[in-house]
Amino acid sequence: MTMLNLNDTISKTTEYKKFVSIIIPTFNESRNITDLLNQIQSNIPAGTNVEIIIVDDNSPDGTGLIVEKYIKEKMGTLYRDQVNPSTSIKIIHRKEKTGLISALVNGISTSEGQNVLIMDADFSHPPEVINRMISELKKEPNCIIIGSRYITGGAINGMPLKRLLLSIGANFIARHGLCLKNVYDPMSGFFAFPKHTLHGMEFNTDGFKILLEILIKKKNTVKVKEIPYTFKDRKYGQSKLNFPIILEYIKAVWKLYRYGRKSKKQNTQLEKRKSVRFISKAARFYTVGFSGFVLNYLISILLSNGILGSFGYLQATAVGIAVSVTTNFLLNKFWTFEDKNVNLTRFLRQYGMFIGCSSLGILIQFLSIYMLRESGVPYDISLLVGVTIASVSNFLFNKKWTFKENIWG
Repeated sequence: MTMLNLNDTISKTTEYKKFVSIIIPTFNESRNITDLLNQIQSNIPAGTNVEIIIVDDNSPDGTGLIVEKYIKEKMGTLYRDQVNPSTSIKIIHRKEKTGLISALVNGISTSEGQNVLIMDADFSHPPEVINRMISELKKEPNCIIIGSRYITGGAINGMPLKRLLLSIGANFIARHGLCLKNVYDPMSGFFAFPKHTLHGMEFNTDGFKILLEILIKKKNTVKVKEIPYTFKDRKYGQSKLNFPIILEYIKAVWKLYRYGRKSKKQNTQLEKRKSVRFISKAARFYTVGFSGFVLNYLISILLSNGILGSFGYLQATAVGIAVSVTTNFLLNKFWTFEDKNVNLTRFLRQYGMFIGCSSLGILIQFLSIYMLRESGVPYDISLLVGVTIASVSNFLFNKKWTFKENIWG
């Protein structure tokens, strides 16, 4: 857990030495960093005092040493005519990788800017957008400016399919699971904000997207403006996305969800009853699901071995699935969601939706397993994660769409 306290540095605006501090975390970006520094400086509005802070996590490829050399040459004659004279550059060497948020907090805590701009070092965040971000900060001094891939004018180019699906899925979970529907790209790593936004703020989602935590914890106190940009997959180096990062995201969402529930002003008895109802219905839903699994297995076995019939294994399995899906629907309708309405049209519509949601859950399971396996995760772990994601999705989809209930309650 990291505490960033800016009381001293935000007490007086006149204490700021720079208008904006650009924070760039790096790890093995030796092939990108020099060109990136040049391009950033060429896209800073004239007369704007800016500092660039590189926070390097002891890159084995010598990224930190390259930046040090660049700074020394910039102070000499080699870059005198190529860089913005109102721009300074410094580097923070960290001994080990301790998470993205930790790196950004290190950079922000040493910054001299009135505002902060966060971006990646791999050119997925185009330096030419910096000019507009700074202009927006000048027009909206109390606003978070987000570079967005998902608003009109934004795009994603060159990203592998599995990463694209993970990105879209993570963005969907953040927007709908954490009630950030007014922000189209809360998972963006390219954004700017006034430093006072973080006054007294405590970060406790170790390692993942800092913007997501800021949006949740400052939801009612700051404005948000999104500007479009085109995300381009890195040309050099390797993506940092891996299974531990996925787990970090899941943990972060859970922590922020709990934070959101605790921070609601009306912590009434009704709220507690909603929690109990939610957990109770989830328990019933998964109890029904387990009973359906047992029924499916028994019927398939009995039909295929001649006790109830002489079906082939495929036909027996199909009948077992059909029976278990039907019994699951009936038990969930009348017991889990306590829907006593037996109007034929409504009944058939709900049955169709239940089958559709179950099919969607199966598709999510297959996609999850595929993406995890392609990322190098062992099959047994991929299967466990895929089944878990699919079962949770199945419950939420049926709760929301089949039986028309609010997700929470």
